[in-house]
Amino acid sequence: MSIMKKSIAGAFGVALGVAAFLPATASAAPVDACQAPFGRDAVTGECSATSDASSAAAAYGNATADANRNALALALGLNGGVAGSSAVGFAAPAAIAFGPGSVAEAIGLNPGLSIAIAGPGATITVDSLGGVTCDGPGFAGDLTTLKACIGQN
Repeated sequence: MSIMKKSIAGAFGVALGVAAFLPATASAAPVDACQAPFGRDAVTGECSATSDASSAAAAYGNATADANRNALALALGLNGGVAGSSAVGFAAPAAIAFGPGSVAEAIGLNPGLSIAIAGPGATITVDSLGGVTCDGPGFAGDLTTLKACIGQN
């Protein structure tokens, strides 16, 4: 297995491990899952994921993820949250929105990791070109630009 595929598999493992510790959603309805590894597209209910042959994307809940040119994108929109993640060129952004009215957006345009985590009512963004913004409870961090913010109520 190539180093890129091992890195992608490891990053997905870490992200899914973090997601496992998030509180469960209040509804009994199952969470939509869309996984698009290496050139596949997936659309199910509220989620969608797309990738080219060199990338992987995954979205869970009310989320979209798009990865191209050796990239990885992860988005989790749970319990009323909406998340979007887009990646190109060895970027690996993750967006996690949990709670009513939460919005998380992570855009990776440069090689490296970035994350946006939004709590209830927050809007959190990380963009490797535009910086990070935190409006409400949450966190944004970008290892490519070394910028971060912590939002509060």
